[in-house]
Amino acid sequence: MKKIILNIGIPLTLLITAIFIIGPACTGDQNDYSYNWWPDTDQDGFGDSFANPITATNNDAPANYVRDNSDCDDSNADVHPDATEVPDNTIDEDCNGKIAITFYTDKDGDGFGNPNSPTVFEIDNYTDDAPSGSSWYAGDCDDDNAAINPLVDEIAGNGIDDNCDGEIDIVERYIDADGDGYGSQNFAAAQGVTNNLDCDDTDSEIHPYNKEILDGIDNNCDGVIDEGL
Repeated sequence: MKKIILNIGIPLTLLITAIFIIGPACTGDQNDYSYNWWPDTDQDGFGDSFANPITATNNDAPANYVRDNSDCDDSNADVHPDATEVPDNTIDEDCNGKIAITFYTDKDGDGFGNPNSPTVFEIDNYTDDAPSGSSWYAGDCDDDNAAINPLVDEIAGNGIDDNCDGEIDIVERYIDADGDGYGSQNFAAAQGVTNNLDCDDTDSEIHPYNKEILDGIDNNCDGVIDEGL
């Protein structure tokens, strides 16, 4: 019994002694403690996650430094973890590692979405595929029929706007020199496509319903260069 008491009593005594000695040293003014501080150049309340911290107390912290390092772009006050994500500008405003993009419901799976059903999804990269059941591109005038979309040929006499150009049963063929499915403004004598939507018929990577990329070119033929990028 005596051995048991010694085994328990001695450590307990040491613990109580340590609390009395160390405890008072940890109950001082927190403003005297040292903390890590990160620069907050854009002064949005969030520090630069890429910067090295400095150590200082609350009382001697330098101006425009904060005890937070979650800002993924400390040069832009509109970008920080509490910011609202803005669709289609390829900027990660809320620093969650994703970007917000507007997609369109593509029920018939023809690659073109219903322009009246936009939905914003967050994705990892601008190069990602559209979420299941959606398309990067609008333009479908009948999302219940995969045979109706801007890339199909207009069929005369069926009473349907097959290629979604707003005209029914008017079949005019245009030269598609680059073979991307979109025609130029030049009429074709026989073979050709039934749309004339291509703004550069020498480059198959440039046509409507295409992703815009940052290259100084109007990749999607909407009249705007590098929009949102």
